[in-house]
Amino acid sequence: MKNLLELTPAEFAGLEFDCPCGRRHSVGIRKILIESGCLPAIVPTVKELGGTHIFLLADENTFEAAGKRAKDLLCQAGLSLHGRIFPGTPVLVPDERTVGSALAAMEPEDDLILAVGSGVLNDTARILSARTGIPYVILATAPSMDGFASTVSPLILDGMKITKPAVYPAAIVADTAILKEAPMPMLTAGFGDIIGKYTALADWRLARTLLDEYYCEQSVALMERAVQKCADNAAGLQKRDEEAVRYVTEALVLSGVAMGLVGNSRPASGAEHHFSHYWEVECLKRGVEHPLHGNSVGAAAVVSASLYELAAGELPQGFAPPDKGQILSVLKAAGACTSPKELGISRELFLESVLHAMEIRERFTILRFLHQKGLLNACAGALANRFYPAAG
Repeated sequence: MKNLLELTPAEFAGLEFDCPCGRRHSVGIRKILIESGCLPAIVPTVKELGGTHIFLLADENTFEAAGKRAKDLLCQAGLSLHGRIFPGTPVLVPDERTVGSALAAMEPEDDLILAVGSGVLNDTARILSARTGIPYVILATAPSMDGFASTVSPLILDGMKITKPAVYPAAIVADTAILKEAPMPMLTAGFGDIIGKYTALADWRLARTLLDEYYCEQSVALMERAVQKCADNAAGLQKRDEEAVRYVTEALVLSGVAMGLVGNSRPASGAEHHFSHYWEVECLKRGVEHPLHGNSVGAAAVVSASLYELAAGELPQGFAPPDKGQILSVLKAAGACTSPKELGISRELFLESVLHAMEIRERFTILRFLHQKGLLNACAGALANRFYPAAG
């Protein structure tokens, strides 16, 4: 078996191997390209995949950032192309309207979907690909979330956050010269999504320790190494340092790969993601703006680590909780959010989320652990006082 820690992201494309965890893992992505100035590679990539009639999916912002140039290159290469360009504002939501609008714009002869963007556009293209059987390529414009290499699409359906099984992208093309120019909140969002792995992996270890849940050491090691690279280069992100942006992008892609290896989101998602999803859904219900997913995840990682602190006396003997000080330090170094209050989450919504975020999905995390111990209510009050201190 190959040492996963020695592989570049590009070498994970098409990888298949027997793992010491007892399972055979595979990566169904045919090409992964993360380089400076690699946007022109979109033409040979599309041709390699057999694309002749391309459906371009973008919004006005991502079209300006990379879509227009990609379109020109593809048309110059003699490929047929049309698409759906969503307005740049308001913020696009991956709901029935967005998915339906994109699907309605497709033509019978379309044989490849090219999504230009990140979160919502990638998730929309992925679900379209899963439903139509047409492969899709993601041309990334911001390193803002870890779904590039995922096999699921988180959607808002009937006002609820629902994750639908989908497919791998056929290819990922990420030009770091473009990515580093993304709006700063999107850069910190990607970073926050990666730093959330500290608590996600702790939740997985807790489930393994207490419930004997399946656990893959190889996937954990892969994720830990990627996270550490990002943490070590946190300060560079504020300066839009291209190497720091590349490390974040690689970690985001490898996060999706790790999820694909084990067949679920355990390597990348724990209580911190449940908080983020809860806040997003509730904000949508109330008609108020919600933070970018990754920025919520980063701040929620601080919340989750704080819950581990409060649970210290109840944790299994020898269990190593996530280091809240380290999480705070690297988030601050990158200029990312570190608290729900800083995100604009109200005290009332925060209290609700501590008590009910675990209902987002059936997964054992620090939230369910505290609930089973009868300590969640007390912890909710303690953290509300900590993150929302009384004035005066």
